[in-house]
Amino acid sequence: MIGGTPGRCRRAPRARHPFTGALRRMLGAAARAEQARDYLALLDDRLEALAALAAGGPLAQGDLRTSPADRAMARRFLASHEGAWDDGDENLVRGYLDRWVRPDDDPLAVTARGLSAAANALAGLRARPETVWFFLWEMESVLAAIADNPGRPC
Repeated sequence: MIGGTPGRCRRAPRARHPFTGALRRMLGAAARAEQARDYLALLDDRLEALAALAAGGPLAQGDLRTSPADRAMARRFLASHEGAWDDGDENLVRGYLDRWVRPDDDPLAVTARGLSAAANALAGLRARPETVWFFLWEMESVLAAIADNPGRPC
């Protein structure tokens, strides 16, 4: 139980990021499942770290939550939606993620700005579910690349 009176309805913690809140609303009752709650908490932590990095803040070890266990949990949650999107969904999301990097730019900060901008835009657009699933799948791929290639451009 998450506080309150035994036997009362459990409420998931309030999302810190607008995109996580939008995903929680999109999932509806399924958001209360343990796997969904765990993934939503992971996503909130990741989006918070990306926003801080995008704003020029430091990134501490573990902030992006890319441990093997976190990555496996994310892949399990997203697996049933893999490939549910179409070219239009990909084009919309890639418009935020595929950015030119100037020689004096930090590639990690540019990547964080793109992911943060996409998450904020998709939350505001009330994007269709297929677009949301593509964004989450793509974000997972980008974070895996960051974790597997520390210190190298994304």
